[in-house]
Amino acid sequence: MADRSPAGNLWYGIVPAVSLVAAFFVVPIGYTVLLSVQSPETGAWTFDNYRNFFSNAVFTSALLRTLWLSLTVVLLSSIIAFALTYFLVFIADPKRRVLWLLLLVAPFWTSFAIRAFSWQLVLADAGLITWTVEYLTGYLPQLKLLYTMGASVLGFTLFGTILISLLIFSVMITIDPRLIEASTDLGASRTRTFVEVILPLSLPGWCIGAVLTFIVCVGDYAVPTLLGGGFRPVLAQLMLSILKGTYDLPTAATFAVILVVLVALATVPLLAAVRHVRFQS
Repeated sequence: MADRSPAGNLWYGIVPAVSLVAAFFVVPIGYTVLLSVQSPETGAWTFDNYRNFFSNAVFTSALLRTLWLSLTVVLLSSIIAFALTYFLVFIADPKRRVLWLLLLVAPFWTSFAIRAFSWQLVLADAGLITWTVEYLTGYLPQLKLLYTMGASVLGFTLFGTILISLLIFSVMITIDPRLIEASTDLGASRTRTFVEVILPLSLPGWCIGAVLTFIVCVGDYAVPTLLGGGFRPVLAQLMLSILKGTYDLPTAATFAVILVVLVALATVPLLAAVRHVRFQS
């Protein structure tokens, strides 16, 4: 006789999960897609919103700028995160590893916006960096660090480094030390051991961290506004300006759909590549 209790029936867990996904993800995305193919004036079905987007130089420039910003942040964050995680796992004293991890996650104890405001104080014309250079050299430099794309990259990179480091650490710490010893016994250098042993085994954690960092960078509004200044807007800033200005929902929905497609196009090949690497290893 079949077990009809909640513990013995898998559907008791699947149905609520599927319902939540449908209610909070599939339905809103579907509604946004439908809204993006409606005319702002008449409400008729049309693809003019997409044609207008890709024929507008300001919109396409913002799209390319968003992609460049996100990929740059992922690249820089990944390089720093791998170096930092390698230190935590293979070099740092295991007795002090918890302390290092606490220092790593300490910026997460404040909100995203507060961290951005803190970087404003550091990067401003009269901020900490300018004051330090003036103190060391004796003259006041005109660095102009704030309200630039570089400032946005810096603000995002701090977040991405912490996130990717934690996810790489969760995988790298589980690597069997005997694999490292075997690689060393066979004459491999530290660099070759890292490239051929540690890096492939750490890719699943890096992949998740890189995808999450990319998603945050693509859709964030606060950092490009507070640190970038909005002089060279990204796609999220233009979408918010349309909503606050003309409240053109179909056009804003078009922006949202393009952001979703951008995330999918960037993450699906990455996930497939990591899966292939894991299968080969």
